[in-house]
Amino acid sequence: MTGTDPHKLWTFLVQCKLCFQDCPRAFCQDRNKVTFAQSYLKGMALEWFEPDLLDTRDPADCHPLWMDSWLDFVAELQTTFGPHNPVADAEHQLDHLHMKETHCVNCYVVDFVCLASQVQGYGVGALCHLFNSRLPDHIKDKISRVSKPNTLNGLQALAQEIDAHYWEHKEEVACQTESSGGSSSSNTATKQTPVTRETSRNPMGILHTASISQSATSNPTPSTSTSNTSNQQTSRQTSGLSNKLRKDGKLTPAKRKRCFDQNLCMFCGNAGHKAKECPRSISHAAKVCAPMEA
Repeated sequence: MTGTDPHKLWTFLVQCKLCFQDCPRAFCQDRNKVTFAQSYLKGMALEWFEPDLLDTRDPADCHPLWMDSWLDFVAELQTTFGPHNPVADAEHQLDHLHMKETHCVNCYVVDFVCLASQVQGYGVGALCHLFNSRLPDHIKDKISRVSKPNTLNGLQALAQEIDAHYWEHKEEVACQTESSGGSSSSNTATKQTPVTRETSRNPMGILHTASISQSATSNPTPSTSTSNTSNQQTSRQTSGLSNKLRKDGKLTPAKRKRCFDQNLCMFCGNAGHKAKECPRSISHAAKVCAPMEA
């Protein structure tokens, strides 16, 4: 104990008493109890007793009473490091003690009993009223439906039983919610299982299809632009030939007359040769290649 928190002195004294009860022969004298308790003091609390402990004068001349009396030592601690008015402080804390909806009743019971043991003049009825009035609504509603115990211990036991059932129900609801969520996830996975089955049967085929699909999805713009360019070129070629050819693929009379009048090739439309001698003609190319192959 360091002495910085007055409310920790009570806990320190309780721990010391437990040690004394565990080894009654070792602590049969008060001086042994005082020495044991001082060995666990730190900081400001230890510094308070250091001058008397390190005094080199004759103990008979300046021997403090608390060195040989456990009660005097406790009084010294309470006067110096304890609450200024422990009873009033406990009453104040008891008046403002409430159990929150999200807390378990055990914490509330422990705090209430600890504070109730430090107050004075409170009867059993007053303590039961205080304990019940500071409980959350879900516990008070259950208590009001049964006969309320007349003792503080009985009321505490009833509140603990009700609170245990409350949190048990909360846990069951949470498990059901998780189970419902798991079922919906399982149904979603079942709808997607065909892909998993196909993958197990023919993983290479699925991976190949997936790679093609991913490639098309990841880069859709180039394929779209290429398709548009191809369509535009085909459209221009079609529109250009439609002015020169008929539906049966032959030259229109006007185009034929123009080629004849200007001595142009009926195949490519250029001057200097006839259609049968046109280098662009497939039949002419075949005739030229035949002697070379022979």
